[in-house]
Order: sequence, then structure tokens, then C-alpha cells
Amino acid sequence: MINLRSTIRVLISTCIACGSVCGASPNSSDLDQKFKLVLEGKAEQDFTVGLALGAGAAKGFAHVGVLDALEKAGIRIDMIAGSSMGAIIGGGYAAGLSVDSLSNVALKSDWFDVLNLLDPVFPTRGFIDGQKIHAFLDELYGHKNIEDLAIPFSATTVDILQGDLFVLNKGNLATAARASSSIPIIFNPLAYDDMVLVDGGMIDPVPIDVVRSMGADYIIAVNVLAFPEGKTEKQAFKYMNADQLKNSRSTWRIPKANEAWYTAGKPNMAEIAHETVILSMALIAANQVELAQPDMIINVSTGLAAWNFLEAEIAIQKGYNETMLKIEWAKQNH
Repeated sequence: MINLRSTIRVLISTCIACGSVCGASPNSSDLDQKFKLVLEGKAEQDFTVGLALGAGAAKGFAHVGVLDALEKAGIRIDMIAGSSMGAIIGGGYAAGLSVDSLSNVALKSDWFDVLNLLDPVFPTRGFIDGQKIHAFLDELYGHKNIEDLAIPFSATTVDILQGDLFVLNKGNLATAARASSSIPIIFNPLAYDDMVLVDGGMIDPVPIDVVRSMGADYIIAVNVLAFPEGKTEKQAFKYMNADQLKNSRSTWRIPKANEAWYTAGKPNMAEIAHETVILSMALIAANQVELAQPDMIINVSTGLAAWNFLEAEIAIQKGYNETMLKIEWAKQNH
């Protein structure tokens, strides 16, 4: 069996090497100094900034807060690569949607809006067909194609049969975002020839390598799958007595008045499948960020479940706060 973590390390290391050969210079002290001067308002931005927005489902609403903070700091985003929710938010921004517009979409949605976007199907390849989500995104993006966007943009998707990563940089933006966010088991994947295309976050949850290949001078990476402070993927294992274990049961019922719909199952089958994928992505993302070495990494631990689409305000605020902390650090340490 192929060791996925080893494969990812080789892939990212190769991309880093290629980036260096092609002229990219991660962690350049000159760029750090230029970036600091831009933040301080003492210089114009004469270098390109690429933004890598990571996967994370509802956690990815934090990207809206990140964009808000970067705008207020005077940073111009010249190119964006996104995986999964990062592709949805990043694609919207590249299409010309303002931070306020993206916030409004996230904050004004209630559970009726969320349910209205779901089109359940007999689970041959996924529980949700995804056509309603595609139609919603296409309308939101103004039916734009990637090559027509003001900000160069790429989304990632993975052929689940061969494990190949594909970069979507042409064609309908909504289709690209839909392909990039096709969480296995939950959503029907898209297809091309014999390929079955799923969530790009499966092997590239923070597409630093992609935005570097687009020619960015300074790379800002956003990992919304960051582990809470003090907890990492390298934590020691814990002991448990097997005699304490018992068979689990999901609770199928209508949510109470003071209870959100997504907690009623605690968790149900779809949520378990989703959280399994998210945990795998988080482990890969932690290694990816360490190996790819972006110029700035913004780690956001939202504290929200991946299914928690109704508390976007928390994620947005966390993204904003973490970005402002990083900006202040950059001003003081370069």
C-alpha cells in the first residue's frame, strides 16, 4: 500500500525544488522587508502576492476574514489558488465579489437556505448530487469563466482512482469550484473520461505549490484545518480500557428549538464520513505547510465542526483576528 504521507512529502518537495529553479524564492529576506514596508505604508507593492486558500468546509468561512484583514492592511492579491472551500471563497473574490458580499452570503443564510442547496440522490457515488450548489455558485459568480477573471485563479481537484492532482485554470468558474469541493461520499463527484474527480483537499489541502507555480513572488497560505494551540498531529497516543467501549447509536430526531439542525445526529453517518475526510486533510495540511514553506502562514483553528455552516460569523472573525496578528508580527519582526 502506498504511504500517502510520504507521497505528499515527495510531491511538495519536488514542487519546492521546481519553484526554486524557476526563480521563486521562498522566505526571501528582501521580500520580507518589502512586505513590511507595504504594511507600514512606506512603499508601493512592486511584487506579486499569491494567496493559497485551504480546504475545510464550514471552517473555510475564515477565508473571508483573512481577505478582509489583508485588504485593510493594504495588501494587493495578485493571484489565488484554492482547494475545496478555499476554491469557493477564492473564486468568488477573484470574480470580483467584495468581502462584504461574501460575508453577506455567509451570514444571512439560515438552515432553510442550507437545506435548499441540497439535492439528495440514491448514494451511488454520493449522498448529494450537487447540481443545486453548482447553479447557486454560477449565479453568484456571474456565470464567469476562470480565464476572464480580474485576478488569476486556479482550483484543485483529484482523480480518486489514480490519485492524480489536477489544476483547473480554465472554463466555468462554478464548475471548477464544484469539482474542487466534491467531498468524497458526501457529494457526487464530477467525471472526465474514466476519471472520478473529487475534493482537491484530499491531497492538496493548502495549494501552496499551485500558487507558486502561478508565479507569485510572496506567498500567503491559509490553513483553516489548523489544530488547536497545544495540539498537533504529533501528539502522544493515549491509553484506554477496551472494557469501557460500547456500540454507538446516532440520534435521529427533529432538532429542538434551541438546537441547531446539524447537531441532531451527534453525529450521523454523513457527518462521520465528512469528519473522517476532514481529519485526513488536516494531517496532510500540517505536513504540507511545514514542507512548502510559504512566506506567511496563517493558521486558523475555528473550533467549529466541518458541518457547522450556520455560525459563519465565528469563522470569519477568527480568520480576521489571526491575520491581523500575523500582520502585526510581520511589522515587528522583519
